Amino acid sequence: MKRILEVAVLVALAFVTSGSDRVLAQDSEKSAVEGTVRSLEQAAQDYNLARVISLLTPDARWIENSLPAKAVDLEWPEFEKAKAAGVRITIRPYDFETHVQGDVAWVTLTLDETLAGHSLEAQKFLHLDAAGEVKATWVESEVLVKTPSGWKIALGHSSLLPKAQK
Repeated sequence: MKRILEVAVLVALAFVTSGSDRVLAQDSEKSAVEGTVRSLEQAAQDYNLARVISLLTPDARWIENSLPAKAVDLEWPEFEKAKAAGVRITIRPYDFETHVQGDVAWVTLTLDETLAGHSLEAQKFLHLDAAGEVKATWVESEVLVKTPSGWKIALGHSSLLPKAQK
């Protein structure tokens, strides 16, 4: 009887330990996925197209007020114009909801974005008055796949939230 009890305790410990290992691995994967998304937002903020492309799968698609398009084709000419005009982009991602299932992950998050510029060129580009900034809140959903070089974004969708009513 003592031996049966010892075996039962060992089996229970193995089950509990393997479950906690899975939870730790899941948390690690979630952190890695969120890190990829944060890196993408930082790269966009820094006008770093090479970094953006490195975080996307080669066939990544993005939906933003349109049908799905190749992610690398969206708005980069506009970003280059904004950069040349001296527009500063600040992106603050938050409210991550992250799910990982094997080699696929999906994330929803909220982004507060501020476009600012005090030069005449920046104000013309952004259609600003002397205040010099535009604020917007976006909701994004992204699907990522795990590759040998880490998590990559395969599909993204951005929706601009309407301004809050006062």
